[in-house]
Amino acid sequence: MTRTRTTVTLPDDLLAHARAAAPGGNLSAYIEHALRAQQLRDAAPAVRAWRERAARDADTEELADLFGEDVA
Repeated sequence: MTRTRTTVTLPDDLLAHARAAAPGGNLSAYIEHALRAQQLRDAAPAVRAWRERAARDADTEELADLFGEDVA
């Protein structure tokens, strides 16, 4: 996976919390985890709609291909 260095501006209190909460002091890993969790939350409505359609159509193969058998 390619990684790109970037700069973000955060409020001091939020940055202090992130630094304190980062496992092993790895701020990048902590922020990556938070962004991936948000990415899943953002996708949830689309996944929910797809699952509802798949349940009506009784075809979960596409969802399983996209997200794995445990999601379908």
